[in-house]
Amino acid sequence: MEKREHPLRKIAVLRANGLGDFLLATPALRALGKAFPEAEITYLTHPWLCSFIAGRYPYLHRVEAIPPFPRIHEPGPDDPPPRETAGAFFARLRAEQYDLAIQMHGGGADSNPFVAQLGARHTLGLTSTGAPPLEWNLRYCYYQHEIIRYLELVSLLGVPWDGLETDLPILPDDERSLARAWRPEGKRYAILHPGAGDPRRRWPPEHFARVAEHIHRRAGYTVVVTGRESEREATARVLAESAVPVVDLTGRLDLGAMAALVRGASLVVCNDTGPAHMAYALNRPSVVIFWCGNLITAGPFRRERFRPVLSWTLRCPSCGAEGRCACAASWVAGASVDEVLWHVEDLVGNESS
Repeated sequence: MEKREHPLRKIAVLRANGLGDFLLATPALRALGKAFPEAEITYLTHPWLCSFIAGRYPYLHRVEAIPPFPRIHEPGPDDPPPRETAGAFFARLRAEQYDLAIQMHGGGADSNPFVAQLGARHTLGLTSTGAPPLEWNLRYCYYQHEIIRYLELVSLLGVPWDGLETDLPILPDDERSLARAWRPEGKRYAILHPGAGDPRRRWPPEHFARVAEHIHRRAGYTVVVTGRESEREATARVLAESAVPVVDLTGRLDLGAMAALVRGASLVVCNDTGPAHMAYALNRPSVVIFWCGNLITAGPFRRERFRPVLSWTLRCPSCGAEGRCACAASWVAGASVDEVLWHVEDLVGNESS
């Protein structure tokens, strides 16, 4: 596709995933904004992520909350009622007369029909076998790093790459929000985040408790445990299992405050979830427990400060399935505690030297 064939004044981008998924897309979104500086870019995502993104990224001019849509946004019991129906949403955005709509949301089986309903003059997206195609398509191959995947996608527009670094600006409101929940008071601290949206990516809380004890006794850091309110069971088990004092910030931080907390941390130990990608974007030392396949798609490129510890589990520990199943069993429980502690020692030594 020739990017200068027609002027692109209005671009919509669909990516309705988690926080980490958004951060992995920021190199492509940044490159898109630089390639089309006169275009207004609208980002379409989950309602809970809109307030965090809006006004934070200069290359995203508008953020729109998507309505309930099968397999794209299926609200849970804690979600607020939708502001509009899917029909009203699509009618409103069709009236915007977008020049281009880009699908950055998986293989396209459900997301390509979503994008097609926006009525844009041109469409571009990822397409797996059997998915309805858009106007321009890039073959979706699962085992590709997400940063590279979306840079390759926008390169079909002639967009030059603008580096592999992910973006996470910290705003003054983030610091104020953190101060209302907790003040580190100049102490070095480590963050433990035992939750994850996908239960298969959750390392056992008792393993996090062993890490808390090691960090407190060997490095003297204050240990802080974080998580959403829905993750309180996991964080409570870390607190109960740990023999050292732990600051509990479960349910007390919005995403901005969490970003500010990560920026000031001396160390982050967590599962493959949002705070891991915050730490990477903010260049904070981290040890992250990965399922081996997810390291390919979402792992850090660098190792000086970013250490993955892998689980090589290839079948569900509960039912034996090789792929996605209905079980809530952890696929990363077998990741080595000793290996995590080795990386903690190495990173703490580097940070203090």
